[in-house]
Amino acid sequence: MDAILKQKKIVKGKLTRLVSKIDDLQNQANSESIIEVYEKDVNLIDTEVNNLNDNLLSTCTDEEFNGYEIEMHDLFSKLDTLKIILKEEMKKLVRNNNNTNACQNIANTNVNNLKLPRIELPVFTSNYMDWISFRDLFLASIGNNNTLSDSQKLQYLKLSVKGEAATLLQSIQITNYNYQKAWNALTKRYENEAEIINAALNKLVSQPVLKQESASGLRKIIDTTQQCIETLQILKQPVEHWDTLIIFLLRGKLDPETLRVWTLEQTNKKNPSFAQFKSFVLCNRFFSQVPERKNICSL
Repeated sequence: MDAILKQKKIVKGKLTRLVSKIDDLQNQANSESIIEVYEKDVNLIDTEVNNLNDNLLSTCTDEEFNGYEIEMHDLFSKLDTLKIILKEEMKKLVRNNNNTNACQNIANTNVNNLKLPRIELPVFTSNYMDWISFRDLFLASIGNNNTLSDSQKLQYLKLSVKGEAATLLQSIQITNYNYQKAWNALTKRYENEAEIINAALNKLVSQPVLKQESASGLRKIIDTTQQCIETLQILKQPVEHWDTLIIFLLRGKLDPETLRVWTLEQTNKKNPSFAQFKSFVLCNRFFSQVPERKNICSL
């Protein structure tokens, strides 16, 4: 047992140092190779923590079990948070690279001998749920920009759409006259409240079920649900009265242990709100146990 406790001290020290390094990572310029190095470090410590957990909990006495279980749970929570941070940093890096490439593509585009000024474009991938956000961003940056000609706006529009939406505009030639025609075609297809509502509801109910406790998995459930709710609110759906239904749906997505703890906490017999459910999932269940990342509990 002494050897296991010594190993626990070593692993906790490694994890503490890694938490400090990755916190610093968020405040500096990064590259894909740097993030990959930290991901390898996290995976190595993850293996050590899992081995330590198995050895410690199988060796300790019954009186020690609960204390060690809580301590190990804290280590796993820190690891989950580090994985989330690294994933977000990688996404940020990819996004920045894509924006740089998009600007370069725009700068190099010479359709009909017309050079476009550099503007960061929103991207629409033909997902109905993304239409409202894309529409507002595109109109703000391009559509209502009086310094651009309609032919330039059409070039930007074609650069901004992917998938089915790009196919829809493929045959439209770039002329001043055709910009409004192209925009009307997109609006006719995607400015469809029923389809947007269906897409939001489908995304809400089709979220995968968590098989085991996962901080990142719980965060994704809440983020996806919040996105769906906000989309439905924009379309004047009475989601403020849907807390009971939403919680019912999300209970079915929780891992068994989180569901058990949530059920035990409902002792006052009152119907909880979605805000209370969200607070439980994000703060009480996982993230409040990670002192280095308390701000992740902000709702």
